[in-house]
Amino acid sequence: MQIESNSAVTIQTLQPTILATSPFYSWEWNDATDSVCLRDSAGRLISHGRHQPIVITQQNESGAALIARTHAFNVENNRVTITYFGVNDSATLVMAWEFHPDFINLERLLYTTQAQQEIIKVVYFAGPSETPEIYTPSMYSRYLVVPGLCMSTCVSPVVDLHSRLSVSAVLGSGAMRGPGLTQQWGLPAHYFCAFNTSDRWNTINAKSEQSGAVCWGLRDLPQGDYRLDIRENAFSPQLNIRADLWKHLKTPGTLELGFSFVITFGAQYHEAIRSYYTTLLREKIVRPKSETNSPRKSNVLLSPQYNTWGMESARAIRPEHLTEEMVLETLQKLRLSGMKARTFVIDDKWEGRYGELRHDEARFPHFDDLLEKIRLEGYFIGLWAAFLRCQDPAALGLNESHLLQTPEGKPLWLDHQTSRYGIFDVTQPVVQQVLQERARQFVRRYRPDLIKFDFGYELPSLDIAAPADLGWAGERLLQKGLEVVIGAMKAENPDLVIMYYGLSPLLLEYYDLHSPDDLVYCGGDYDLETNRRIFFSSLCGELGMPTYGSSGYDWASAPDIWFDSAPSGTLGSLHCFDGDENGDLPRDEWIARFNGLSAILRSETTFSIHPVDASWQGGLRAAFSPSWERLENGKSVLIAMRTHKLDGKPASSSYQAVINTNIPIVVASMTAAGIAETERLGLVPCIDKSASGTCILQHLPATQSGCSINGSATLTQHFFKAQVREYQSTYQDGRIEINLQPDQQGEILEWLEINFHPGKSDLRH
Repeated sequence: MQIESNSAVTIQTLQPTILATSPFYSWEWNDATDSVCLRDSAGRLISHGRHQPIVITQQNESGAALIARTHAFNVENNRVTITYFGVNDSATLVMAWEFHPDFINLERLLYTTQAQQEIIKVVYFAGPSETPEIYTPSMYSRYLVVPGLCMSTCVSPVVDLHSRLSVSAVLGSGAMRGPGLTQQWGLPAHYFCAFNTSDRWNTINAKSEQSGAVCWGLRDLPQGDYRLDIRENAFSPQLNIRADLWKHLKTPGTLELGFSFVITFGAQYHEAIRSYYTTLLREKIVRPKSETNSPRKSNVLLSPQYNTWGMESARAIRPEHLTEEMVLETLQKLRLSGMKARTFVIDDKWEGRYGELRHDEARFPHFDDLLEKIRLEGYFIGLWAAFLRCQDPAALGLNESHLLQTPEGKPLWLDHQTSRYGIFDVTQPVVQQVLQERARQFVRRYRPDLIKFDFGYELPSLDIAAPADLGWAGERLLQKGLEVVIGAMKAENPDLVIMYYGLSPLLLEYYDLHSPDDLVYCGGDYDLETNRRIFFSSLCGELGMPTYGSSGYDWASAPDIWFDSAPSGTLGSLHCFDGDENGDLPRDEWIARFNGLSAILRSETTFSIHPVDASWQGGLRAAFSPSWERLENGKSVLIAMRTHKLDGKPASSSYQAVINTNIPIVVASMTAAGIAETERLGLVPCIDKSASGTCILQHLPATQSGCSINGSATLTQHFFKAQVREYQSTYQDGRIEINLQPDQQGEILEWLEINFHPGKSDLRH
């Protein structure tokens, strides 16, 4: 037996197995069966499967020899290297694992052959197939977690693999014409998770045998399309390369292929993803956004938004028919509604033609004056733009060769509404020069505070089209586009806020605010789907990237959406003031809820979110949370509590011995101190104006923490349409009881401000 030990990691060679263990996980490879398994910190099985990746080439795509004839291994320090010989008849394939106390690195593969081969794709954990398919996914866990798996609520991101779902899911960009389900939000994600149950999952106490979770996240961007093949109760990550079409990765020689994975662990998948993000930060693979944010930029980031897209949708206006008059009319209705949005976003399509970054002078004859009017009314300016689209290359001094090309050497043309456009090939120097200058002119002229960057997920897969410089193929193409366009805009205005859908931490340098849009495929489930999307996007707070919780397209679901949005960032509205798909008009109490939650939003952009009463298993209940806790610097600064779970069952009525409530409520510290220690609290009761309830708060000022505290408090009621009233209350032993009743004058309460005035302590503990 050979033992290699590196502090918290021990690697043992126990023929026929190699076992790597740490306090967070164990990894085992069987030499005889060439199988691998991952276990959690308690030794419970998370995943197991066949180890050897397969490399599919043009020469063996029909099913020629794939599997190695022999293999060998080497153990040194914290690394295990497994080498396969005779792959695809003559190639050598090297797979190296590097073990750290709380994560594992799986390095890119080294593939060497003297044969002439064109690489089509690389598939991890692939087993033999009994069907015409060339392989079968072999990595088994009972549950797979894929944020952004589907744009609708029809398919849960928490997949029971025994359902035999068969799909190739996109984990990067290039979803619009990729395989599988309709995907958009969350992309690129660049990670997935898995967890397991006991073999007999319905037996007594079976839940105690349910494993922790593993998160497979990328360390850097690969030169191909990142997909996850789900079939036959198992899964396989795959990198789609298509050198048969583009001739860029071919042998003879040695190639680096596949992924560089950072594999992290947690008690459940929320914590495993958190560990992925925080590991990248700790290892300095990514840098948190808060290190580069000015106070003004943070202010824009967290400003509640109103966006014209909902009005356009409600009126069935094609983007090309949006006019200056419509925007002005909407701006006036927003002001008259009393909704206290602070950013006004003009959506698709203020441009004349995609790619030019100039307004349509016929539909917006006074666009500069319009933007100035919006500023003078106290709003930040937001503009929607699909920067990578190009309707007319000639208008920019370019031609069709400057667009992404198909394998036939022709430009790829796409359609949206009544527009036909190509995609800029941002790898070409002349395109970069044109786009950078356009981007700088755009920022200088229109002076936007926020950009709603759209349609990066529209980039085609390598099956469809490719750039001229294939060093930027696959997942790297979006990075190059962001580098060119966003880089130029931020050089012009470092405080510019970029809002995008992606969950990937690897593009953190370029975008600042996560958006869980678009909910257009979730009619009837707008509030539920938002909760589920924020369940994942809330983790971006670890990276310094808040979530903008846009609404759906109806008014009735909005209060619940805003409730879930407040802990993780800021609020949004896509609503039409003339009515929605149900015929509903906005109610003052709904607008008041928006205003109240907006008033107590936290001002920090780096934070941790912990779901409260969340469900982790099941396609219907999993990845929803009725309540949330927000922490900053380890202090609980905001708690949002519902009285019932989203399936109608009762939820916890108290939390952390700080709050006890019989009504849905959001409570936030209005200072840097935690809720229990702050001298100033904001409270939003999330009930109808005719309802009543009670909330009890435990308050222990930091200077007297743990002692019996008596004192008084000033409670200020902020009502809809700016009415304000104050009254006094007292508290004893740090306990203050707030009775919320319908206002006798019929006013609608937006939020309650509580200022504590600690009295004497009798020093009892």
